[in-house]
Amino acid sequence: MSKQEKDSDGFQIVSSKRSAKNKQTKVPYKASYFIKEENEINVEKSYQRVLFAVKDLEGSQFYNDVLKAVSTFLNERNISEIVCFGLGHVGECNISRYQLAFLLCLKDYFKPLKVLVHDPIFYIGECELLKRLGLIVIEENNEGSYVISNTNITVVYLPHCPKQLTNNFLWSNWDIRLENCILLCNSFTSLLENHPSRMLSEMVPYIYKLSKYLDEVILDNSFQYKDIFNDTSIHYIKKGELSKVDSNFWNKSEKPKYDDMEEFITTEMIEKLNI
Repeated sequence: MSKQEKDSDGFQIVSSKRSAKNKQTKVPYKASYFIKEENEINVEKSYQRVLFAVKDLEGSQFYNDVLKAVSTFLNERNISEIVCFGLGHVGECNISRYQLAFLLCLKDYFKPLKVLVHDPIFYIGECELLKRLGLIVIEENNEGSYVISNTNITVVYLPHCPKQLTNNFLWSNWDIRLENCILLCNSFTSLLENHPSRMLSEMVPYIYKLSKYLDEVILDNSFQYKDIFNDTSIHYIKKGELSKVDSNFWNKSEKPKYDDMEEFITTEMIEKLNI
């Protein structure tokens, strides 16, 4: 698509990497090592703060926009699971707390069979908090390599996560099942607009290849705190779109390895820790 369009609900849709202009992409700190900390948190106080954030979000225009966009894609189908990576320290950080609250809002509205979360930096108390909120904590650091259902709808939520994590997720599901996935993450369009194609095709090839077949709903950053959902978009593939690709499209290599880590915490980093 050579120009911006809107769907029937008024959302801006981007089907091409050349559609959105002048968008900013978050450039994370380039970390080459990972130091795991373990701080105690007040679980009860954190729990109450999360519930307050949920109420804050439920009445927001941003949340209503997301519900409309996701419901339009679903077309009366049901979400079977929501998987979330990279929430951060939900017991300490206000941004992480509201991103968790947003996840809980989605859980409450769409009522999936299960909601799973993972971040290798979670404290023990934060895991307790997440379980109290009805979430399943993935204990192992699979670096985003979670395999979704090949028949049911999965929402994958990656709030401000590094592109390597998203690339790993796509790699682990590199087949037609991606038509059953809704990606809620940093804008692919923004990523493609702000980085050279050659670099992306080498570093995150699965994002780069799939971007040509994605529709993107660019969400208006209308929430009162502007640093929580900035550069967040909904990405999905229209049914039947991937059936048109050449069979070679699905060829994939071994699990990706990265030189430029950009806050991407690998299993190897955790294994080297002396805790």
